[in-house]
Amino acid sequence: MRKIKVGVIGCGGVAWIGHLPWYRLNNYAEIIAVADIDKSKAQKTAEYFHIKYFYTDYNKLLKHPEIDAVSICTPVHLHAEQTIRAAECGKHVLVEKPMARDLIECDEMIKACKKNGVILMVGFMKRFNPSFEYIKRILSDRIIGEPHFADIHWSLFDIRSTSSFRYKAYTGGGVFQDHASHYIDLLRWWFNDEVREVSAEFNIMVEGREVEDHGVALLRFRKGGIAVIETSRVGPNHVQYGLWERGQIYTTHGAVLFDCPDWTSYELPRVKVFNGSQWYEPFFLKRWRYEPNHYMFKREIDHFIECVICGKQPRVTGYDGRAAIEVICAAYLSQLKHKKIKLPLEPFRISEDLFKNFPRFLL
Repeated sequence: MRKIKVGVIGCGGVAWIGHLPWYRLNNYAEIIAVADIDKSKAQKTAEYFHIKYFYTDYNKLLKHPEIDAVSICTPVHLHAEQTIRAAECGKHVLVEKPMARDLIECDEMIKACKKNGVILMVGFMKRFNPSFEYIKRILSDRIIGEPHFADIHWSLFDIRSTSSFRYKAYTGGGVFQDHASHYIDLLRWWFNDEVREVSAEFNIMVEGREVEDHGVALLRFRKGGIAVIETSRVGPNHVQYGLWERGQIYTTHGAVLFDCPDWTSYELPRVKVFNGSQWYEPFFLKRWRYEPNHYMFKREIDHFIECVICGKQPRVTGYDGRAAIEVICAAYLSQLKHKKIKLPLEPFRISEDLFKNFPRFLL
């Protein structure tokens, strides 16, 4: 079987942690080229991972005749343009989350990939985490009944940084767009349901930031379930990690608690289950250290390559990515209009000016 030839666009942290090492270790993949607007970063990446070609113009990478598929690991505002161009060049696409800034961009991406017959997968790697797969399994099997409430918190303490693209309005959102996108996707998956309406409150806490760095959203699902998602860049760190990510799910006959390590860690989230009479903690076997076959990013990349080889639909599609963006956009509208926003949402463009009307509670 021939190897799938891969290009990686964007040579930042998520490419180094979540994509490049696992393509390199996949027996059915070969990284042909990388691209980054920063030449030194592209060159350093190519040298470190022993990649033959590097470019500062991603279009040159896409024109490489050997490349079958690409990972897009650039900031959010570039995802739509680069995905559409990749599709036009006949390349299968794994695009990092969040998928795009708004529903218009999502629809353009989905349309381009469908038109050109290429796979579009969105990088919600948490669906490939064995602990979260376990939660999905016990909820789907109704072992502790049906989920009706979830409470998610994800914070870090970062009151100095203002220069990252994560704090710029051109990105189309702040910490809620970044972190909540994961849990919107997971909650849709765990609850096996779609969001019906959204209510949200946001603040910009640090001088110099252009988008929210703290926020809370309340989601109501079609079957009646409720979820609260809180995300923050001014909240506490975990005692062991740079981020603190935890949550709980109530079901009709029990509950699930989980506590996650940092996303770069090969450790697995701790899960505790209440079955109506007692608590128990399942233990998940880690599959080696290197290669860490249990690591969510490795499993995500392996799945993407399998989809390209077999021509099958990925676990996380462009429609899943779009669904998360729809909730995020509804949450921003809720803040601006001071009311609940019902879905489905009429597509609109996220503009940089939108965030100028967000509340400020400056530290």
